[in-house]
Amino acid sequence: MSDGPHRSLPMRRPWKEVAKRGDQRTYDAAQVTEAATYALASDFKNEVSGALISALKNVFNGRENSLRLPEIALDQLEAAKPLAAGSVFGANAVSWCVQLVHEGRMDPEALYEAVGLAAKERGFAATRQVEEHFLRKSSQRRADGVSARLGDAISAMSEGRLGTILIVPAPSPRRAPRKRTDINDGVPL
Repeated sequence: MSDGPHRSLPMRRPWKEVAKRGDQRTYDAAQVTEAATYALASDFKNEVSGALISALKNVFNGRENSLRLPEIALDQLEAAKPLAAGSVFGANAVSWCVQLVHEGRMDPEALYEAVGLAAKERGFAATRQVEEHFLRKSSQRRADGVSARLGDAISAMSEGRLGTILIVPAPSPRRAPRKRTDINDGVPL
């Protein structure tokens, strides 16, 4: 008997953990969200260059644009696009930044929101990939269940908070979601 379709999922280890938690009802919504946040942070770290993050911070912190003119910010974002080459995550972050500048948002919170929106976009793409894999390896009902749980977890994330987690360095290193090993660490009632 198989341990589940998440074992053969052609994705990185953090996403396999997300798929496992989404598939198994022993994990509550908060635990699925925790694993998804970790997987998104892992993708962000692997794909988005420090140079791109620095360029985006400069745009939204008003460096070289003390008057906060949207035209200058858009030119700076256009200049930052080559730094996102080869990274769909980075390119989506730049696109969301452009969108928010067009809406008149040029404060640092807008940067966090833009990165959070790009992260959620990545999360929904990963959810579709997990669902497709479960359709091939399991049943329609199981794939729908995993897709719904992962979609709910990603939808519930705050864009600003998620962006802050990804951009602002944590005081301690980010860790994988904690495994429950104690007898009292069961499903919360």
